[in-house]
This record gives sequence, structure tokens and C-alpha cells, in this order.
Amino acid sequence: MEMYSVKNQTTQPISEFPIFNNWGEVALGWYYAFPSQELKSGSVKSLQLCGQELVIFRTTQGKLAALDAYCPHMGTHLGRGAVVGENVRCFFHHWEFGVDGACAKVPCAPDIPERAKVRSYTVCEKYNAIWVYPASGQIPELASFPDFSESQGLKVEFGKSYERSCHHHVTMINGLDPQHLKTVHNLDIEMEVDISEETRGGLIDITLTGKIGTGNLRESLARFLLGNTYSYSMRYDHGNNGLLTLMRNAVFRGHQWPSLHMIFAYRPIEKGRTLVQPIYLTPHRRGITGRLISHFLLWLTKRAFFALQGEDGAVYENMRFFPANLLPIDRPVAQYIQYVNKLAPSPWKLL
Repeated sequence: MEMYSVKNQTTQPISEFPIFNNWGEVALGWYYAFPSQELKSGSVKSLQLCGQELVIFRTTQGKLAALDAYCPHMGTHLGRGAVVGENVRCFFHHWEFGVDGACAKVPCAPDIPERAKVRSYTVCEKYNAIWVYPASGQIPELASFPDFSESQGLKVEFGKSYERSCHHHVTMINGLDPQHLKTVHNLDIEMEVDISEETRGGLIDITLTGKIGTGNLRESLARFLLGNTYSYSMRYDHGNNGLLTLMRNAVFRGHQWPSLHMIFAYRPIEKGRTLVQPIYLTPHRRGITGRLISHFLLWLTKRAFFALQGEDGAVYENMRFFPANLLPIDRPVAQYIQYVNKLAPSPWKLL
């Protein structure tokens, strides 16, 4: 399908941003690969991530590695090979490569060629999932939720992934646009916005708080269940993962509700198509009562996600994002665009 960004260029020209909404660049950042349970010890898995063909393997000792997929000998796909100890072995001639991509063994030669190395990428395991960063060396950690500790453990569920025919930078704006709460969701909430950007870069926190109105049944019900005010926050990690916290400081009959947490993990598939992976999570709670509470909160989180997806999703499918006339109320959107444009490009390119 032809992207809407190429339409109306003579009458409504669009200026390209260096990173934001730019299909020509894949920004440095953590990209969701797949659930951890899909990669057992001693196994290798092929994956196309942001247009890059990769193999991800787990050694027999449990170490994770992500490498470019093609053997530097003759170009055989390493995903057809096998894990041998701490290395992945090419199926064709049995060259072996370690977690750093360096060749560890060439069976039919006394010496390893100097250029026998595959590019490696940083990989981590968090939220019961495997994530890849398209660089190595000093890498910032994958973001955590600011309001609870992961040390007690998490209960995690993966929603069904889906696609959008727009750039994920545009889709992510949904969570920080206060105007659409009234126009789309029919919630008369005048939101105050607090924006905090981490000095080390990569993270930006946006919190929206406002009083709930009483103009309709939906608002009255929200006021009864959540109290007089409503607050939610978005933590964006390198412009491609959104950590959403709902029902912040919500009170019902004097008791504070637990917050709801979900992650929107985005990755571009090809120019014009984005994959979205929703992840629902809540702190682990002990005992039968604790498990029931966790199960209920995950169910409630999924219901909130379906509501958000159903009401907003169709907008982005034919949206030709053109932020030429932003208003003062659009300050979160403007600051988010500036934040994304400060991200660094990666060596990956989309097809």
C-alpha cells in the first residue's frame, strides 16, 4: 500500500524529520524480539528485526547472544545451524561463533581467518521477553516502570501482536495527546501535563492529571470508581517502547486502587508497516488471594487496552501526520517530537 506521506506533496508538502516519523532511519533503542520461553537453552532462533536478519541463541550455560545471520565464510544462514556448548555452529562447514561474534573454530583449517567475525548486538531478557539493541558496548538498560519494584517478581501476559500502516513514532503520540480524551473518548478532563526527560537520554516521562467531570454517565461512573481526579503516565524508552501506567492514585471509598501497567513494544517491519506487541504485567502477589488480585488486575489491564485500541486505532491507518499548527495544549506532542529527534540512528535499515 502506498504510504500517505507521499500524497498531496504539491499542495501540502511534508518536511522530513531526522529521526521522528522517518522510515529511512532505525533509531538506536531496545527492540522486542519474542517471549523468553520460545528460546530454550542450547537452541538458536532466526528473526528479522527492523529489516535486519538476525540469529538469537542461548548457550548451554544460558548466555544470550544476537548476531547477524549470515556466516562470513560463504554466507550460510546461521539459523540453520546448532548451538554447540557456548557457540553457534554453521550447518554447512561447521564454523563456530561465540556470543561476541568472533569465530571460535574452523574444523578444516589450522588457523582462523582474521576477518572471520560476525557482528554482534546487545541482548537482554526482561519482562519474560528477549530484547535486542542494535549496538554493543555501553548500552543503557531497558526501561523499568517508575512506581513499582521488579524485585518481588512480575506476572506477565503477552497480548496478540498486530500491525499498523503508519510509523510507530506517530502511533505513540496517542498516549500523550490530552485533546483527544474529550474529542474521541468523550471524557471532559482538563489535564495538567508534567514532562521529565532523563539527562542521560533515551527516556522521557509524561504524566497527565486532571479532575473528572460529571457531565455524563461515563464520567459519573469514573468519578465513583476512581475518585475526583484521574492520572496516567507514559514512560517512553528510545522512542519505540511505551510503558503505560493507568489509574495512578485512583481511590475507591477511601482505598487506593492498584495501578495498571502495560507495555507497547513497537518495531518497524518494513517501510509503511509497524508491528505492535502489547505486554500486560503486574507485581507478583503471594497466596491464593494475591494470585486472584493479580489475575483480576491483568484482566482489567487487557480490557483497558482493548478500549484504547478500539477507539483510537483506526485513526492512524490513514493519518498523514503533519504537525505544522500545534497549539499550546499540544506541548507534550511537540516535546516528544524533539525528544525522538535527539535519538541516534542505528546501522540497521528497513527493506
